[in-house]
Amino acid sequence: MIWWLSQPSRARSERLAIAELEERHGWLRGVKWEVRQEARLAADFEIEHLGRSIAMTITFPSFFPDVPPQVCPREEVRLSGHQYGSGGELCLEYRPDNWDPAYTGAMMIESAHRLLSGETPSEGVTAVVDTAHRVTTAQEVRSAKYRFMLSPDARIGLESLPEFILVSFEMSERYEAGHWLAVPRRFGEEIAPLWSCGPETPQNRRRTGYVVRLPDELQDRVRPTYDFLVTLGSVASYEALAGIVASSIEENVFLIECGGDIHVMSLAPGDGRRYVYQYQLINLPDAERRLAAGYDRLARASIAIVGCGSVGSKIAATLARAGIGRFVLVDGDILYPGNLVRNDLDWGAVGLNKPDAVSQRIHDIGPAIVVETRRVLLGGQESSAATDAALVAIGKCDVIIDATADGQIFNLCGAVARNEKKIMVWGEVLAGGIGGLVMRLRPEGDPVPHAARRQIMDWCTDHGRSFPHAAEAGYGLAPEEGSLPLIADDAAVSLVAAHMARYAIDSLMRDDSAFPQSAYAIGFEREWIFDGPFDTWPIALREEGCWGSQKDDDLNGEFAALAAELFPTVQVDHTL
Repeated sequence: MIWWLSQPSRARSERLAIAELEERHGWLRGVKWEVRQEARLAADFEIEHLGRSIAMTITFPSFFPDVPPQVCPREEVRLSGHQYGSGGELCLEYRPDNWDPAYTGAMMIESAHRLLSGETPSEGVTAVVDTAHRVTTAQEVRSAKYRFMLSPDARIGLESLPEFILVSFEMSERYEAGHWLAVPRRFGEEIAPLWSCGPETPQNRRRTGYVVRLPDELQDRVRPTYDFLVTLGSVASYEALAGIVASSIEENVFLIECGGDIHVMSLAPGDGRRYVYQYQLINLPDAERRLAAGYDRLARASIAIVGCGSVGSKIAATLARAGIGRFVLVDGDILYPGNLVRNDLDWGAVGLNKPDAVSQRIHDIGPAIVVETRRVLLGGQESSAATDAALVAIGKCDVIIDATADGQIFNLCGAVARNEKKIMVWGEVLAGGIGGLVMRLRPEGDPVPHAARRQIMDWCTDHGRSFPHAAEAGYGLAPEEGSLPLIADDAAVSLVAAHMARYAIDSLMRDDSAFPQSAYAIGFEREWIFDGPFDTWPIALREEGCWGSQKDDDLNGEFAALAAELFPTVQVDHTL
């Protein structure tokens, strides 16, 4: 966008305002306008101050006047303490956070003059100019490749260590997006640490080193350099450190605390003088509550997710963030590249069994979450023992979620939910991503799963259209002649997964329910029964069937007959 082509009157007024400023004040000289790279309007000028001529440029950005111009020195020099690096832009009174389109380039030049004359009011005298500019932690560390994150609890543990005592140290580190990210795991020996992290801290690559606390009066002497480590190693009682600094086979990390300042540095392996990597400290804020207090109970809950594909993987991640404490994951498939268009996983998981990949995803969100995986294809060619063990594990969970869109697996999960009297959540993405069906069944009050599914199919038939199964058509929907095919995308899958996750959370957090009905059809397209996106159809289900293990009507009589056949010579108590 070239603003001055569409607003030439504003461009002329900017030129006039700066010309008038030059006429009024002798400190502004040599204004020269030109159009520069990418058709940006700019003006060179000079500010005279204390007999010195300071060459500067004001550049009007593409989106002026909605964003402020930049005022910079024309040379790679550091003019001010309020500047983004040598040769960089001055941080003036008018900035992106307080800019108004009514402000002008002339006002920016005046602000630059006030800043420079305020910092050097007279020859040989310097002063500090107050700033309203506040740099966030993210701005401070955005160029730091090595980052060390310290929690309030870890800082308390660190500051409780004795001074001048060499203490062993361990941190956990990972390489992510071109950055090394580290957190402390313990201070002191592994057997009896003086401080250690909680289970929520991830266990990545472990590195060891030393912690040293120095007296406050040495605060100005601490430097993240090899020479400083040599000097520190020469202090009495630091013989172990001295040996490492002289020669080390492995890279070692040192954490120095002095006067509240914390320096984290890593000494490269080798002999003699060598490189020291400095970590940028990130003080983590106190953990703030971001979920309602009622979510605390989810830490004691367990969820079985059968099907760790596109829907199941998203449900798992959502429930992990909600605070679910235990998962059982069941799936007999592996992740292929083609699955990534709809799955919550990424290329790092391609080739893994889906339960293992989703387990890692859950642990990335909550390292302390307990996850049990079953690489079993329910309803497939598996041993009876493996199938039975998976069903037993599923039946021990508080909520059973079928995310497979497979009728045979639904029957197995439904049987377990009915027999064990457990809540069941089911959902399917409709073919073409035109919508979805979601259902939540609670024992005693809702129909048993098999009956509920039949009622939903009957409901579809009653509305004059058969149920468009996505699984049978690879998430696709056969188009009408002359139109493009509809295929469910990640957004459609995510919507269905989110509704299923909400059903699970609702079931665990409240005795009643926020949902008036136990099943819904939700539209994402104007298709099938839907008038358009988010056209929602509640589906009323009636009680049908009995929850609990199935029993013969004449249980005692049938058992007596069976016992007589199996144990004809043994007297058996036939009463159950």
